[in-house]
Amino acid sequence: MSAALGPAINYAAGQLWALLRLNTRAIAALRRCTALDPAHLAAWRMIGFLCQQDESRSDEALLAFGRAVELAPDDAISRYNFGFLLHRQGEFERALAQMTAAVRLRPALDQAWYGCGLLLSELGRPQEAIVALRRAVELQPFNGSTSYALCQACRAVGDEEGLLAEYRRIGQYDPRTARRLAQELGLPD
Repeated sequence: MSAALGPAINYAAGQLWALLRLNTRAIAALRRCTALDPAHLAAWRMIGFLCQQDESRSDEALLAFGRAVELAPDDAISRYNFGFLLHRQGEFERALAQMTAAVRLRPALDQAWYGCGLLLSELGRPQEAIVALRRAVELQPFNGSTSYALCQACRAVGDEEGLLAEYRRIGQYDPRTARRLAQELGLPD
């Protein structure tokens, strides 16, 4: 077997195991792939995605996406996922840097705008959060979580007009989120 076939066979095996939802086997095959070819970007990303699904493997996911970002710094999806995991671990500044890079690389990536908005809110920068969250809402207008975060950021800066406008918009397509906002923020039904 040629040296080039080893990584390819292990990567294909990893994909097959993942399709069968046998993630432990998939990750093992993908790790064999990266051992043979440490620069195999797709394998690193797949390891990250599979490990991300199991909270006990968050550190492995973080390492895999970190490696993917090293290999392909212009890959917005890897940066978004790396940022997501850093956020989950409470590393807000590092996470924000990854999310910001993701939106710079792929301006239509609504999840990264949403991530930026959440992080900016958590970092005590609600005015900047509003800008990011509004962009996320423009890109994905039916995401109740994004609208919810936008309403909270508007409340934080005293923008009651912006809050009520988004609240009314949410009520048209996501009444459950609107009720939750009404209860938590004391808004009219």
